[in-house]
Amino acid sequence: MSRFRILAVVAFIGAITSVRADEQVWIMQSWPGDIDLIPCSAWSKTGDGTWVLDGAVKLGSETMSNIGVKGDAAAHKLDRECGSKKK
Repeated sequence: MSRFRILAVVAFIGAITSVRADEQVWIMQSWPGDIDLIPCSAWSKTGDGTWVLDGAVKLGSETMSNIGVKGDAAAHKLDRECGSKKK
């Protein structure tokens, strides 16, 4: 493998790591019980009614990202708490 190719791979991995490091992570004791610890500004609502979290949740030793809720207790709570604050 050429030196340039190695440098390109290292730069790519560094870029991915820095993007992930900038992601907001909320530490929870209970999911979805602690969902109100996440501000409404961190959520967006899609056209089909799904609430999508911009960030991740750390629950114990697990970190979960790409979180979306729809039709469950968490989604209903977001509808009540954040629905009027979002367009």
